[in-house]
Amino acid sequence: MALSLRVLSASEALASVTVGLSIQGSPEAVRRALIAAHLHAACDADGARDGHGVFTGRLTDMIETNLGGLIAPAEARPLANKVLEALEETGDLWRSPGGYWKSTPPRTVALSDSVSFLLGALPPGGFVAAGVMRYANAGVTQMVVQSFDDWLGRTEPIGVWLGKALKIYRPRLQQATMPADHLEVYAPDQAVQQSRSRWINAREVELAGVSLRLCRAQAKPTSLYNRPYYLGEFEPTADGLLLRRAATVGHGHARRFRFAYDDALRATRTLNARRDNDLVQVTLAKDLPMEEARVLALGWECDGTTPRSVRSMAFPVRAMPFVAHALGRLGIKLRGGAL
Repeated sequence: MALSLRVLSASEALASVTVGLSIQGSPEAVRRALIAAHLHAACDADGARDGHGVFTGRLTDMIETNLGGLIAPAEARPLANKVLEALEETGDLWRSPGGYWKSTPPRTVALSDSVSFLLGALPPGGFVAAGVMRYANAGVTQMVVQSFDDWLGRTEPIGVWLGKALKIYRPRLQQATMPADHLEVYAPDQAVQQSRSRWINAREVELAGVSLRLCRAQAKPTSLYNRPYYLGEFEPTADGLLLRRAATVGHGHARRFRFAYDDALRATRTLNARRDNDLVQVTLAKDLPMEEARVLALGWECDGTTPRSVRSMAFPVRAMPFVAHALGRLGIKLRGGAL
């Protein structure tokens, strides 16, 4: 019998690989899943063999060499680094201080009995890969199970959190008695009514009976980043708003305070989720608390021009139950045909 060989096109090779590795989704999701599969294979095998893990440069070199025919060489290394960052954020891979990567123990992160994703060194099969994550097929068992809320970082409901936080911060308020002209006040209730930014110059704020508000220094003359945040007690006067008392608020609490005030003032956020086949695009402000922001690692930031205060994210459809749950903890609702 004569042996026949045929050179596969890049698209044919990619189609064959995606079937073999149980990869689904848009072209961008497939590229990231393909890179993630290679990184897992290297860390599972080489990392376990020598015990030290695999150095970052070796992993990115491998992606550039092995996937050069499927991913443009100029894109392979930067994309590999982005995938590594996502895998580290999810806990799928672990990076040592010296830059060596190892696989983590296998486990399931479950939102419900039928919706979960898998992390760590896994045996073949039992999952579908979409983007950097591997989502469990029905019936996957015999694995340590972690709840999705614990994976995010368990917190109290946002309304309960606000009540306890205010009890902590009220005794810390110190006398200020100064004009508030240099401050921006977080006023989501006014923002919703007037269709404007939630951060409003103190000269334009309407307190509406809520005198204790989150505030921050204006962008100028301070730096846009690492601005100080305060919980301030304000009083309207004939000469403008007066800051009576204030307490410094750390950036982590400042982020959660925003959504707590959204909830308390009935000004929760609704985001548009636009679906295109197996991909969902969501644009959101860059102000999620650290815990809920972890869910962003299930997707990726889209290229394009957006204001620097927001990010446009793309998620595989399989990630959306997790995204909706994480955002829902902050009172954020998703609108559209994505769920």
